[in-house]
Amino acid sequence: MNEHTVDLKAFIQLIVDQKDIETNLILDEGCTFDTDDPKPLIKVINYVINYLSQLSGSPLAISLDLMPDNYRLSFMAYTDKEELEAFSDQAGEALKDYNADIEIKHEKGKYVQIIMTFKR
Repeated sequence: MNEHTVDLKAFIQLIVDQKDIETNLILDEGCTFDTDDPKPLIKVINYVINYLSQLSGSPLAISLDLMPDNYRLSFMAYTDKEELEAFSDQAGEALKDYNADIEIKHEKGKYVQIIMTFKR
């Protein structure tokens, strides 16, 4: 298999542009890693964006932070929803291949935040 370098900033910008959705982006440079197959990661990011977009009429806030020991990719949607649809367990499973995990925070009636942390 060929190894691909994933640039998370470029990935996010490409997906947001293709989806033509309104977002607020704050993306650090230098969040890259190598992988044999970037497609599952693209699917997870698409899933997260679709999941959050249905919860809010406001722009999604997407941030990418270059931390000393990891990259933190955060998606946030403001919502008045008290209950959420189930989030796919497959997303977390797919991220394991990228040495990453996922966390969901829901402040009922205020916001939903999905955080992906990629270990460096």
